[in-house]
Amino acid sequence: MEVDLIIKNTKCVGLNEFKEFKTPVSKSIIINNGEIIDINDNLSSIYISKKTIDGSNTVTFPGFINSHTHVSPTPILKGFTEDKVDGFYGLALPMEKQLNEKNTYLTAKLGIAEAVKGGYTTINDIWHYPWSIAQAAKDIGIRAVLSNKLKDTDLSKIQFFKYERDDHEGQTKLKDSENFISKWHNTNNGLITCRVGIHAPDTLSNKLIKQAKEMADNLQLGIHMHMGQTATENKYMNTEYNMGSVEYLNSFNFFDNISVIGAHCNFVTDKEKDILSKNDFTVAHCPIIGAKRSHYANIPSYEKKGVKIGLGTDWLTFDAFENIRASIYFHRLSTNNVESTNAIDAVKKSTIIPAESLGLKNSIGSIDIGKKADLNIISTDDLHFGGITKYHDLLSLVIYNATAKDIKYSIIQGKIISEDNKINTISESETLKDAELEISKIWKNHFNGTK
Repeated sequence: MEVDLIIKNTKCVGLNEFKEFKTPVSKSIIINNGEIIDINDNLSSIYISKKTIDGSNTVTFPGFINSHTHVSPTPILKGFTEDKVDGFYGLALPMEKQLNEKNTYLTAKLGIAEAVKGGYTTINDIWHYPWSIAQAAKDIGIRAVLSNKLKDTDLSKIQFFKYERDDHEGQTKLKDSENFISKWHNTNNGLITCRVGIHAPDTLSNKLIKQAKEMADNLQLGIHMHMGQTATENKYMNTEYNMGSVEYLNSFNFFDNISVIGAHCNFVTDKEKDILSKNDFTVAHCPIIGAKRSHYANIPSYEKKGVKIGLGTDWLTFDAFENIRASIYFHRLSTNNVESTNAIDAVKKSTIIPAESLGLKNSIGSIDIGKKADLNIISTDDLHFGGITKYHDLLSLVIYNATAKDIKYSIIQGKIISEDNKINTISESETLKDAELEISKIWKNHFNGTK
């Protein structure tokens, strides 16, 4: 039988939906028409492959899933917001007025390329002009769950604690969301799907947030949003509604019969965590951006109540291994207990758990026959792996020492998108050049006060 691709003799993590995970197991993976059709201990002669990858000295993971991204502003904001007290409300949010379809496409293309090279084969993204991001995702070949950023508030004025609503903007964005979903949901051979996007509970009027929930219910889609992200949001919700974001949403049955992925969840009470635990809710935990902005969710407290956790990056960094390690370190610092979490738990939060949260568990999130071939093949040949890998706990060795540059191949739906840390589907140099030109225009116009 002729097949598209064989990965020969690689150590596999995430077999049988992570029910076999104690030690990476040596297998050969047979891929055809974008799917894993067989997993063998020994390569069978019945398969004739168009391409064979020698998996010696490699560890293969399911493709990492990023539970919360903004791929377009990632290249725009690097180096601007990290050390500024007002970097979010005073710089990042006002900058959004400079965005358009063209610069969103070109910056998203660069951000997606970085995500792939960082190990992410699936992104869950919420941003302006998602149709531009969808085109960039299609051009590169990443799996993307995309949402339009619904809001009806002038984000540039929140830094002054002014919440000015604009119903026309909200209704326009609601219609844009409907049109976007109609055009792009379940396209590009299933690689692009959609959710209903809500910026945050404080930046949508009660009217608009209820309309968003109604749209999600009618279309039978999940919701992607920010929740309990900042002290400003928390102050507004308690001032305006005398309750936190979760309790406010629950007051009109927002969480009923719907999948919600909520990013950050830094300012959530124990009572509100109980509410989340009773619903189909996933915290998109972004440890690195949280630490950079000095707001960090107490993840162990969510886990004790049974709330699902998926790992995201937000913006600024797309190295999956760095993000996984950060989640482990902060978890242990929160508990003062080294046994509170471990490498495999963190890997699950970047694979099988977000796959379930996104409704994609039957397709991705583990290495199993019948699932899509979304895989990262990690080379363990470099010096920082210690040389003689057979004497190590191989999983821990990779998770605690690997970087994005150790990813030999990134495969998405059976197609090799990145090889030897180079994207195959686009010109990296042209992508960088085009994005840099647009980014310079964005900041020039922003600082000059023009649009």
